[in-house]
Amino acid sequence: MKRSISSSILLASISLVITTMIVFHYLPNYNTTQINIPINPSTSSVDSLALPVESNSVALHVSDSKALALYDQGLKVYYQRQFPDALDFFNQALAVDPLCYEALNAKGATLAFQGEHEQGLALIQQALVLNPSFVYGHFNLGLANELAGRWDPAIAAYQKALQLDNRDTWSYYGIASIYGRLGNIDKVLEYLQPAIALDPNVKEVARAEKDFTPVRKDPRFQTLVKP
Repeated sequence: MKRSISSSILLASISLVITTMIVFHYLPNYNTTQINIPINPSTSSVDSLALPVESNSVALHVSDSKALALYDQGLKVYYQRQFPDALDFFNQALAVDPLCYEALNAKGATLAFQGEHEQGLALIQQALVLNPSFVYGHFNLGLANELAGRWDPAIAAYQKALQLDNRDTWSYYGIASIYGRLGNIDKVLEYLQPAIALDPNVKEVARAEKDFTPVRKDPRFQTLVKP
């Protein structure tokens, strides 16, 4: 009986030793696979936790083609200063696509020309929320502020347009015209010269521009805009 019990204890001890050896053999491998989560070898542990740039960016809205066609029709009459007709086209475009930032921007400029400065500015700003890099939007933001007599915001908006596109002729011209109203001939020349360099037709426009009345008699201005 005692020999039987001893044998049982011995077998149990051997089993415990074997089990312990098995556990200690596999446990390190198990823990390693749980802790060392694979990451891109080219990034650090901090980088691996950072969100990709794309996840923070907003996809640019692509305006509906029908809305853009109506917008183009509106621009044609807008440039002819037929503002009620232009407004009708822009409203039609927005009925098709309420997020058509091109039409929002153009409608805002049209309203600003009609004296509705606050509403016009609000629409242009909506367009720029949808597309912050829309150069024409920043130009019209400058134009609408200029029409409202807000020189500093107007200049800032024109300069933003130039940061995005340093060949935007009419943003240079817009800044020059504001400084013309203020009688600052040095600044007029600084911004009117690149506008003329980009488009010589600016000379003719500048010669007839009322904003340049305070500096018109300055010989430097006359030399710059002469035919």
